Amino acid sequence: MISSFRTSPFSRYIWLTLGMYLLLAVTFTIYVKAEKRIDRANELRLQSYLLADELRQSSDDLTRMARAYAVTGEPVYKQRYQEILDIRNGKLARPVAYENIYRDLVPLDNQRPRPGSHRKIALLDLMRQAGFTDAEFDRLAQAKTNSNALTRTEFAAMKLVDTDKQPVGTIHIDALKLLQSTQYYQAKAGIMGPINEFQQMMEQRTLATVQNTRNTATLLRVIFILLGIVLLYMLWRTYRALHQILGSPVDTLYAHINRLGNGDFSTHIPIAPGMKNSILGWLAATQLKLNRLNHERNTAEAKILRLSKLYAALSQCNQTIIRSTSEAELFPQICRVAVQFGGMKMAWIGLVNDASKQVEVAASHGEGINYLENVNITIAHDNPNGRGPTGTAIRDDKPFWCQDFQHDPHTAPWHELGTHYGWGASAALPLHRNGKAIGALTMYSDKTGAFDAAAQSLLIEMVMDVDYALAGFVSLAEQHHAQHMEIQRNFMLEHITSDAPLKLILEKIALRLENLKPDTLCSILLLDEDKQHLHIGAAPSLPDFYNAAIEGTQIGPGIGSCGNAAYTGKRTIIEDIAHHPYWEQYKSIAERADLHACWSEPIISADNKVLGTFAIYHHTTALPSQHDIQLIEMAAHFIAIAIERKQAEAHIHQLAHFDPLTNLPNRLLLDKRAHEAISAAQRTGTSLAVLFLDLDHFKNINDNLGHRIGDELLIALTRRLQSVMRDEDTVSRLGGDEFIFVLPDTGVGEAANVAEKLLPLVAQPYHLGSHELTITSSIGIAMYPEDGADFDTLIKAADVAMYRAKQAGRNGHCYFTNEMQVRSARALTLENALRRALERNQLKVYYQPQISMQDNRIIGAEALVRWHHPELGVISPAEFIPIAEDSGQIYQIGEWVLRTATHQLKAWMNAGIAPMMVAVNLSAIQFRHSRLPELVTAILKEAALPPQYLELELTEGVAMDDPLAAIAVMDNLDSRGIRMSIDDFGTGYSSLNYLKKFKVYKLKIDQSFVRDIGSDPEDKAIVVAIISMAQSLGFQTIAEGVETAGQLAFLREQGCDEVQGYYFSQALPADQFELFIRDWQSA
Repeated sequence: MISSFRTSPFSRYIWLTLGMYLLLAVTFTIYVKAEKRIDRANELRLQSYLLADELRQSSDDLTRMARAYAVTGEPVYKQRYQEILDIRNGKLARPVAYENIYRDLVPLDNQRPRPGSHRKIALLDLMRQAGFTDAEFDRLAQAKTNSNALTRTEFAAMKLVDTDKQPVGTIHIDALKLLQSTQYYQAKAGIMGPINEFQQMMEQRTLATVQNTRNTATLLRVIFILLGIVLLYMLWRTYRALHQILGSPVDTLYAHINRLGNGDFSTHIPIAPGMKNSILGWLAATQLKLNRLNHERNTAEAKILRLSKLYAALSQCNQTIIRSTSEAELFPQICRVAVQFGGMKMAWIGLVNDASKQVEVAASHGEGINYLENVNITIAHDNPNGRGPTGTAIRDDKPFWCQDFQHDPHTAPWHELGTHYGWGASAALPLHRNGKAIGALTMYSDKTGAFDAAAQSLLIEMVMDVDYALAGFVSLAEQHHAQHMEIQRNFMLEHITSDAPLKLILEKIALRLENLKPDTLCSILLLDEDKQHLHIGAAPSLPDFYNAAIEGTQIGPGIGSCGNAAYTGKRTIIEDIAHHPYWEQYKSIAERADLHACWSEPIISADNKVLGTFAIYHHTTALPSQHDIQLIEMAAHFIAIAIERKQAEAHIHQLAHFDPLTNLPNRLLLDKRAHEAISAAQRTGTSLAVLFLDLDHFKNINDNLGHRIGDELLIALTRRLQSVMRDEDTVSRLGGDEFIFVLPDTGVGEAANVAEKLLPLVAQPYHLGSHELTITSSIGIAMYPEDGADFDTLIKAADVAMYRAKQAGRNGHCYFTNEMQVRSARALTLENALRRALERNQLKVYYQPQISMQDNRIIGAEALVRWHHPELGVISPAEFIPIAEDSGQIYQIGEWVLRTATHQLKAWMNAGIAPMMVAVNLSAIQFRHSRLPELVTAILKEAALPPQYLELELTEGVAMDDPLAAIAVMDNLDSRGIRMSIDDFGTGYSSLNYLKKFKVYKLKIDQSFVRDIGSDPEDKAIVVAIISMAQSLGFQTIAEGVETAGQLAFLREQGCDEVQGYYFSQALPADQFELFIRDWQSA
């Protein structure tokens, strides 16, 4: 490798580069010398000019000095003449810059030029030293010789001047003539001629030398540039050879070396193609070896650390087992120990649900436990979620070691989670109770291969210790369970022997069990007298809508859990409601209530008769444990005792307070309730009505058909009477065919309404065996406090009024006599005033908005007539409508209301208000009128209103009075596109057979049921039943009298389509209604 390195291209290129550099240096040296030769040639040329010029100048200076002396005779000129000559001949030292001294400019102050370095040298010697050629020197020497010859003439002239004693005499003139003679000038030319020739020769020689040297220098420059280019190329080739050896730039190589020097052996060193044998390649190979060695060292250290942590975890586990007294206490601590001391990322314990085969999380600790919130792990082998570590470990009853979580096919469903949480390996070890695998401890490590043989041995030992603890817990749990059952037994005994009402006792038992078993709901259903239907005894935590749905459930095979349990007398366990056929008709309501499992136990009496059912509901699918079954059995047993005890008490109470035939309160209980109602009315200042009802000609039935048929009629009548009474009302049978009604908080008009409801109710046919009987009744009404201050007085007054009704023709009602006069006078006054009310514009139509529950939009309005009399004031429709019906005015008033409402609706639509429905009430007289369909069509045509915007409301009683005739009228109106609805639904006695034939599209729920739906379960049940029935028949529903948000919420929850009432708005005049609807639509 070293030999290869020495003969590498890099070495060759280094030497070649050095050689090229030397050639470049030599060339540059030669080039510099050539340039210097040029400089020297030019310097020589300049020097030659200076020396030749000095010779010429000295000759001229000598001439000027000689002539000056000849003219002036001043000795200084002769002196200077001699100095010039001596300097040229080397007898005197040369002054500084002698070539620049002009003697003719020197003043006559006898100042000499600054002497030089005392160097004495003849001019001719200087010329000889200058390096001239022989020919050139000869010319200068000739000029010097000629100049020396001329000096003799000049000396002769100056000598003549010396002989002349006159300042300026003839001799001076002669001397000047001698210095200016033709011969003198010819001698002068003899000096200048050789100098000029010298200069020409010197010019030619130096120019030739300079040119040759310049050509040489140019050639050297070209060679220098070429050598420079070659040198750059050699440097580039050397760099490339160096890069080939290094394998990367020097900075990169330095960075990798520095990283290795700092102990970073894991970072990969990338090698470019073809660089494997470079220094970087060797460095990369070294990095791999160092990384492997470092990994092996870290692995060994990590293994030692893991084992140390597992030993610590084992120690902590044993301490936890010693301190724990239950699985609930132990399991979280085991998971915590596995994470905090065992070095695991996360650990959890799952227990098998024997029924669902699902593994349910019992405890967890560490990072990623939120994954367990929706974990779906089973022990079923045919399910991919059952082939993971946990399911396999439990199913095979042996540990499962997953050394590479991300690549093990068993963990494929969880690879994405593993990547998210950084799981490298996992282990699942089965946990045992009494030798049976009941669950598993599952752990996750962030290191692959974390569970080597040593780690496995320690974890198995840990789980064996946990199994030992579980065995101890079983024994302890059995003791606790026995104590727990005893506590519950005492609790139930204490309550079933109390004097509390049965419903309260049952609710306390249900709540107690719900507290004992969190996330459960309990219900106690009681079998009714016909032994065919179940009714709510207690269900304190079940939703109201669910209770309403199961109220009155018929028992039978496969009818829910409770229906089946009551029918078979056997326990019915439904693990999964959503997928069990018993719950087919209740699945949707159960899903809405979030009920997914139901365990029902029949309540069996001492004589082995089914009294009802006790049920526990779960929000998740579940099966009961043995302890659960024991608890259910015990609860059902004590509930049976409570029911039988209360039944015995009730039977005693029944005999003492109720009529044995009709089960209505007897005179004793009636007196008690009546006195309580009168006391309450006295305290609150409210009215109270007492009604005395007597059947007309009931004696004929007893006489002709026998007392059995008479008794059956009384029983059927009782059911009818009870169906229309409020909870606070009391109906009592005094004996024979006499019935007393005590109606608290009831005014005069309301008492009349009740009587008017009772009369047709009583008169409906009775089907008793093969007999169809019809009977009427007479009703007397007495009011507290007007007609009496005590109950006895009120009964007497009502009795008198009842006989007055019989005298008036039977099948009617009558007020107490003293009040009759006043009422008759008012009725007459109202009847007469009513006849002129229309023409005097005293009647007004008010509109109450009807709201859609779906989008909170006003979809219609009910038209309601109001009477404002200038003297009598506001008169209630409940008072003047019956008068209008009795006096025959109702048809005219009804036509006016219909015409006014349709025209008003059309006016609103023309004013830009969105189209909506207007509902108009029809009286019985209107509905029975033969020309009603034609009248309605004519009014609609007159108002130019499409028929689909009109809705006619008909009371349930009117429709059922003559169903076949009603069907004919409805069919006629329907064919004309006019919609109809049933008003006050629920207050009459509709036949479903006829109802489905009626051409109606909407049922209006009477406000008497809506008023108390927040507190009265029966009203709730009625409303729910009406809505449900309407939906099944394809009818819409609208509830009137909605006054609170609670009522609205309940109706929305039950699926009611529309509502109206004071919660939104009272009935408004047309102008106010228009403002109301515009504000509503803009909002």
